[in-house]
Order: sequence, then C-alpha cells, then structure tokens
Amino acid sequence: MKFRMFFAAALCAMAASVSAQDAIYGIKSGIITTEMDMMGQTIVQKQYFDDYGKKTAQVSDFGGGQMRTITQDGSQIMINEAEKTAQRMPAFGGMMGGGQNRINWTKLTDEVKKANQIKELGKETIAGKECTKYSVTTEGFMGPQTQTVWIYQGITMKSSTSMGDMGEMVQVVTKLEENVDIKADMFTVPAGIQVTDFDMSQFGGGF
Repeated sequence: MKFRMFFAAALCAMAASVSAQDAIYGIKSGIITTEMDMMGQTIVQKQYFDDYGKKTAQVSDFGGGQMRTITQDGSQIMINEAEKTAQRMPAFGGMMGGGQNRINWTKLTDEVKKANQIKELGKETIAGKECTKYSVTTEGFMGPQTQTVWIYQGITMKSSTSMGDMGEMVQVVTKLEENVDIKADMFTVPAGIQVTDFDMSQFGGGF
C-alpha cells in the first residue's frame, strides 16, 4: 500500500516535470513547495528547478519516506536514496504527465488554447502571487482530464483535478522561492545507484 502511494505521488510529481528542452517558467530557478491530500494523508512535495524549468526535480515526502523524481533522456526516474534504488518509467503525456503534450504556460498560443479547451477565468492570489485562473481539458494517462489551474510565471500554483469516482484532487503551492541557487546533483542519479525499469504490470495493466 505504501509503495502504491509512493507511485501515485511520483505520478503527481510528473505534473511539474518535462521532457522537452524548452524553457517553461518565467523565473530562472526556484523551489516550489506544494501540499496535497491523498487517501487521507498530506503529501508535501518540493520541486527544484533551474534554467527556466529545463531542469526539474520533484521530491515527495510523506509517511516518513522520501522519493525524488527527475526527467532524463525522455523518461521519468524515481530515486529512493535511502534504499539506494532508482526506477525508470516512460514520461507520460498530457497535462498530468511529463510528456511532450504538457502545456507550456509561457507560450500560450491560440492553437494551444483551442487544442486543450483552455478558458481564462480571471485573477486570484495564491501564496502571495497574483495568478491567472484557467479551466483546461487535456488527454492524460488516465484519459481525458479536466482541471482548473492557477498560473504564475508559467508555474502551476494551484490545481483542482476531477478524478471521477475518486473525487477531486487539489494541489496548492504554499511557498515559492524565486531565483535561488540549486545544486547540479539535484537533477542527477547519485553515483552507485543502478537504474532499473519499473514493472508496470504490477498495477494490473492499467497503464
């Protein structure tokens, strides 16, 4: 059960990861602290980014465990340094994945708006940052997904996602640190840890 929650947290981490080489944020570097309620537990995530989002690493911390997810060579790698393991999986497409269909909010063209049914809903302040609020529908790893998102400098400061029978999943940024120094090793697999391919079949073939 704990591993499945780790896996679910890693999938949520992919919402902030990218496989493309384009800049995705209007800020060079930073640390984004996010909170999310999942299955009755509060999951705290920190995303570290540099080079305007070309480099990203997401750290999920809950239940006394921690996992870091990075994007490398078009794949997502989940790293558990305590257990000295690293598992690779495909970079899922869609807004909730790290694939190439991820929306780049710094380049919101009319074509992108039409393809993702994006509608602007006004302005709101999240964690002290004035955000633009949008509704958006994209094709994710679980099928079509409808979200409401609050965007600041290309960063999703809050998201509300319909999960069907599972209800609604809400992620909120509680702190955004802008233009801070991030160590280069945050975006790499530690020396001595071998990367293996994740066995997707243990989730019943649903992916």
